[in-house]
Amino acid sequence: MKVALIGDVHGNLPALEAVLAHARDHHVEALWNVGDFVGYGPFPEEVVQRLRAEQALSVVGNYDLKALQAGARKGGAKKSRVQEKGLAFRWAYEHLSKASRAYLRDLPKEIRLQVAGRRILLVHGSPASVKEHLGPETPAERLQELALTADADVIICGHSHQPFKRKVAGVWFINPGSVGRPDDGDPSAGYAILQATAERLRVDFYRVPYDMARMVEAIRAHELPEAFVQMVVQGRPLEVVLGETPGPPAPDSIMPEDPAAGWLPAVLDLARSCESDMQHVQQVTRLALQLFDDLKPLHGLGMQERAWLQYAGLLHDIGWIEGATGHHKTALRIILETPLLPFDARERLIIGSIARYHRGALPAARHAHFAELKPLEQRLVGILAGLLRVADGLDCTHQSLVEGVTAQVVGKRIVIRCHARQLAAEEFADATAKSDLLAQMLKRSVALQSATK
Repeated sequence: MKVALIGDVHGNLPALEAVLAHARDHHVEALWNVGDFVGYGPFPEEVVQRLRAEQALSVVGNYDLKALQAGARKGGAKKSRVQEKGLAFRWAYEHLSKASRAYLRDLPKEIRLQVAGRRILLVHGSPASVKEHLGPETPAERLQELALTADADVIICGHSHQPFKRKVAGVWFINPGSVGRPDDGDPSAGYAILQATAERLRVDFYRVPYDMARMVEAIRAHELPEAFVQMVVQGRPLEVVLGETPGPPAPDSIMPEDPAAGWLPAVLDLARSCESDMQHVQQVTRLALQLFDDLKPLHGLGMQERAWLQYAGLLHDIGWIEGATGHHKTALRIILETPLLPFDARERLIIGSIARYHRGALPAARHAHFAELKPLEQRLVGILAGLLRVADGLDCTHQSLVEGVTAQVVGKRIVIRCHARQLAAEEFADATAKSDLLAQMLKRSVALQSATK
């Protein structure tokens, strides 16, 4: 199979058109897009419509999400770079049709494929976050952590605008670069072609010239900032063309350091030694973490709690080693007692409790292990177990039908949109039934909706 890999078009229609023509000349069979349709460029609507017409397989990018959120925001920020970015988001939102906004809103954060016997994962940032930068400089240790839990042989990402391919822990990480907003000093459009056969995987990177004058003329015609012109002409990021001193990535563009770095292999080893269905537990963990990230403004928990949810998700079914009956309680006992985990007693109690409540009765003071927790710990266990219950319900058939979820708070409701490969009625019913704890802890009703195309 021969596939054009694109991403980070950022409203640059002339660059996209040049890349599509170049890809056609190379006889590609499909088009995969890792997101950021919009931002800075003057053609947001045209880019969305063109990629839809091309039947591109697309995930949503962080700029797409920020543009969708920008409609309700007013006012500006003091620092120039923040002001320019805010304008880019608002302008893109205002120049998208209702249909295109709905299309972007329905896009998943990840897509999973099987090609030539390989498991392919498409994301914008990383398997862990739409905002995480992966590039040539990303430590191998971080890529190994992602590889261990991604359940994929090939991870295709964008966001950093840095073309690269690296193989870590048997997993290929591929970034095709940016179509519409390169920032390495070469303003030509960037993309890649992936050729996958049973025998080999080949990636070729390309830089394609395009009608830059048309792009510049459109930016100025719409009276957008001159800095946007210079980004196009120079092939440099916004802070550079504004003359600001480049600093570390913004806080929302990287994942904070894992508070328990090095613990993941031990967790995975225990799950495998207990003969867990690894495809299921990794699927459930991914969905739970997606819910955690989207609902963070509501629950207010941090990276330490996110790590506990990840470990509990991977371990929630280890009790099956002793049989189906009461396996959630068995999971708690194993986590509390096994010498194979590096956690201290308090962490074992928290992680074990989260795993225990993935099914069955809700947390209660009459449960001895739960009563041992402090009130704040009881709250976080309830929230994290609530997320895990919904995620477990969404894979109750162990078929990984739900490829991803997005969640938002709408008034007094939590709306969870599920991107499924096919009708997943049993999963929806089970997740709805198991949303009771999440609704109780966050004081919102929970509604599941299908985003299946």
